[in-house]
Amino acid sequence: MLAIQFEFTANRYHATQWGRHVNEGVLEWPPSPWRIMRAIVATWRRTLPDLEADRVASILEALTAERPSYYLPPASTGHTRHYMPYNQGSGERTSLVFDSFVAIQPRCPLFAIWQGVELDQRQTDDLAEILRNMPYLGRAESWVDAGIASQPPAPNSFPMENGALPDGDIEIVRTLVPRAPIQMEDLTIETSNLRRAGRIDPEGAQWWMYTRARDCFTSFRTERRQTAKHGEGATVVRFALSSNVLPLVKDTLRFGDLARMAAMSQFGRRNGGASSPKLSGKDDNGNPLKGHQHAFYLPTDEDGDGKIDHLTIWVPGGLSVKEFSAVARIPNLHDPRAGRDPVQVTYQSHGDEEDFDSVSPLFDRARRWRSLTPYILTRHVKRRTDRPQNQIEREVLLRPNLHNLANAEYSSDPQKHIEPMSTGQSGGTRPFDFFRHRRGGGSSSGRAYSFEIEFAEPVRGPIALGFGCHYGLGMFVPNRG
Repeated sequence: MLAIQFEFTANRYHATQWGRHVNEGVLEWPPSPWRIMRAIVATWRRTLPDLEADRVASILEALTAERPSYYLPPASTGHTRHYMPYNQGSGERTSLVFDSFVAIQPRCPLFAIWQGVELDQRQTDDLAEILRNMPYLGRAESWVDAGIASQPPAPNSFPMENGALPDGDIEIVRTLVPRAPIQMEDLTIETSNLRRAGRIDPEGAQWWMYTRARDCFTSFRTERRQTAKHGEGATVVRFALSSNVLPLVKDTLRFGDLARMAAMSQFGRRNGGASSPKLSGKDDNGNPLKGHQHAFYLPTDEDGDGKIDHLTIWVPGGLSVKEFSAVARIPNLHDPRAGRDPVQVTYQSHGDEEDFDSVSPLFDRARRWRSLTPYILTRHVKRRTDRPQNQIEREVLLRPNLHNLANAEYSSDPQKHIEPMSTGQSGGTRPFDFFRHRRGGGSSSGRAYSFEIEFAEPVRGPIALGFGCHYGLGMFVPNRG
């Protein structure tokens, strides 16, 4: 008896049945004897070119003398989708490709078993050396550790003989097997050459019917990592943004509002149309929440080019598992009525405020802070009793992460630009250039100001105050000047 053991180190076997298009998703399971023999020849030629061809041919001849049985480990199926680029004329386009695969229970090898085949010692040593060098079986993603097995388990997949249908709950699959006597040139033929010759099936192969258990893909479900509480309690989720044309900093409020709508949409889609007060900022009766423990959607320009390139969702009250799952899966931000390209949203990381000390100035600790986006008054100024400084002082008292405001000063020059977060191509934006209204959410009742505020002792950000603070207005960063 000869048995070859294949352990797929990534627990995946990627292979499409011969003659089928990859997008059909027809998996080859078990791996065909034809594929195994082609893999042996390819590994020999690429890694052991000094091994004489006659010695390899004798091994192939022995393997062709019998159709193997298999032990198929517990498995399931899955697929990924890829948009592969290709050139068309002077431009580049993409084509959707489905990559189907067999997901195999970890540390459970597959065995190909030739019950009546016996190799001599030299053949055994040669085959063992080739198998040790085999990097994959199937497509290149199917990494494998292969070798000769001394005591394989009992097979559960068999070649059909004489057309008799075996008993049991089985199904029948077509499998490509070598035709005896095998020729080396048949095993090395390229599929492109077959197509040019008007053929699909190679000359040295034939189709044979194999049996496998009907539940071979349901006996195992990929064991998920312990993620039941993944993201629970997180207060910060960070994203990078990309688009043909990124939104300008002056669109901060509009973009923050789009982020809120996208988060709410994802939550509703995943939870039967339910809503989340922390993501929406409203209770079950539609009333605005108080205490500022719900989500802040903070778009930022972090390279100083005047365009929004990051999104931070800050939830002081912490996210639930379902809320985090919805937020982390926001695919893009798109307002079709604005006539702009969608902005792609790429999840980066999540955690608590302390986890982002060195990631963004929004999370620094400092005594002195300056405006990054304008502070918008929540009400009209009253000359003596409700000046801009008074409104900021009143807001700070209501924020759990802020205390002991010592001073607050604003610029009276309407032409003075607010400096960007970091030095870049942008010279900043004037406070009154920022949009101060959002769809369905009203508009501000006051003016836009650039502020510098100081605390009696260092406080940790983020700091966002005033009208639209939950959508990116009124953001502050440390004043290092």
